[in-house]
Amino acid sequence: MSLKTKKSKKGISGAVTALILVIASVIITLSVVGFAFGLFGAFGGTPQVTQIGTGTIIVSTGVATFTLHSTGNVQIVSATIVGTTYSASSIVVGSSGNTLTAGVNSVSITFSGAANNLQPGATYTISLGLSDGTTVTVAVVAQ
Repeated sequence: MSLKTKKSKKGISGAVTALILVIASVIITLSVVGFAFGLFGAFGGTPQVTQIGTGTIIVSTGVATFTLHSTGNVQIVSATIVGTTYSASSIVVGSSGNTLTAGVNSVSITFSGAANNLQPGATYTISLGLSDGTTVTVAVVAQ
């Protein structure tokens, strides 16, 4: 009788190894594409705030209205008209509060002392201080 020795085969089969490599490749690809196109911007970092169009400021009331787009939640904590001493006495985003949310936001700011002291047709720059420490400038035309 001949004795045959059995070889012990232990480990992961080829099919399982191939499946793990495919899954890892898909995860890596999605991560690279997600970061490249900013899909994960909401998970960290500072929200990006930009103005949409040009806003207006009513000469008779000193109320500025404009539209902002934000990539995350952040509060507007201050506002001043650049080159003047006029600062915000009231900041309203949407119907209440002063917090920008992700997406498009309508903003209304009342500037104390600015009523009847602005030139109709002139473009003014408003500097907005945000709760994350950044500053955003917006343009408004006096009407």
